[in-house]
Amino acid sequence: MYTGIFVFGSKLFETPSYDAITLLPLELSWKIFSYLDDASLRSASCANKKWSRIIMTHKKLRRRFNHFELALKLGSKKLARFYKTNKKLVRKFKKNYLPITEDRVGTMKINDKKGKTKRGGEEIMTHTKRFRIF
Repeated sequence: MYTGIFVFGSKLFETPSYDAITLLPLELSWKIFSYLDDASLRSASCANKKWSRIIMTHKKLRRRFNHFELALKLGSKKLARFYKTNKKLVRKFKKNYLPITEDRVGTMKINDKKGKTKRGGEEIMTHTKRFRIF
């Protein structure tokens, strides 16, 4: 498990250990993980960093994993589904708006400790308004 030599004596270098799933091609690993239920998929991703990377590279497995994590945080699968559908609706309505910015430049006077007024630098203030396209 440990090999390697250091100049002033022996030093241990850890050699990477591979398990059966990480040695398989990526498509076969995805197929194996696709048979797991949501809780087992989460446990597998927490058990091994390489397994977690394999799970996160596949779109459907990542979606199942994220949905299960959201269900754990919110407390139920129904709330997670409700949250996701409403999030999509908000995104859909945001696309109907066109952001337009207005820039306004103004000056301000600064009083120092002695009561003298000093002219400060110009301050840029931006305001964003959204107008509906249709």
